[in-house]
Amino acid sequence: MPKSVKKNKAGAQERLLEAALDIFGRDGYEAATTRAIAKKAGVNIAAIPYYYNGKEGLYRAVIAHILALIKQQIDEPIRKINASNFEKDGKSKAQEEFETMLAAMINFMIGSVQGVRVARIILREQMYPSAAYEQIFSGFMAPVIDTLAFLIMILTENTCERTAKMRALAILGQVIAFRVARESIVRSIDLKGYDADELEEIRSIILEHTRNILNPLM
Repeated sequence: MPKSVKKNKAGAQERLLEAALDIFGRDGYEAATTRAIAKKAGVNIAAIPYYYNGKEGLYRAVIAHILALIKQQIDEPIRKINASNFEKDGKSKAQEEFETMLAAMINFMIGSVQGVRVARIILREQMYPSAAYEQIFSGFMAPVIDTLAFLIMILTENTCERTAKMRALAILGQVIAFRVARESIVRSIDLKGYDADELEEIRSIILEHTRNILNPLM
């Protein structure tokens, strides 16, 4: 196959994926149309069944794309935590790793352009889970919750996994709130829309709150 054909094929697939990410996020799976996605991508509508075997296949490809974006942020922190020995200086090391991972989530979900696009679909799937939600849960949510809960158990010396997961979810809720309630937050305290200085302020507040939650339990 000539290089130009391969490039055009890859370009069409990528444009469809990016267009679908925006339209599925904005309209939801049921309301989104393949015609609208193809138009936004600038390709013939026949490209969707050709490359993705239809609308459902395209949606699953979008979910896989979302997971790949998130994994770029969390895989290394999780790998490092799993490989660490917490027997020596366990609490201080666990707190450092916890804050590093939480900061990575803040930077991506609140501070990045991709975080905005990704959050729309994740939140829709939380409220109206489709068959694709298992991909999101097993590929992203479960590893993050499990890892944060593991660190919380080290910090609090409480081995109840259920309680640790509740605490991890409560802490993650801060990140979700700044993403979901962005318009209310921006208007209520006259922010510019999460520029670099505002992101640093948000990150500092979330980390401060997290220390205040966990420190009395340590």
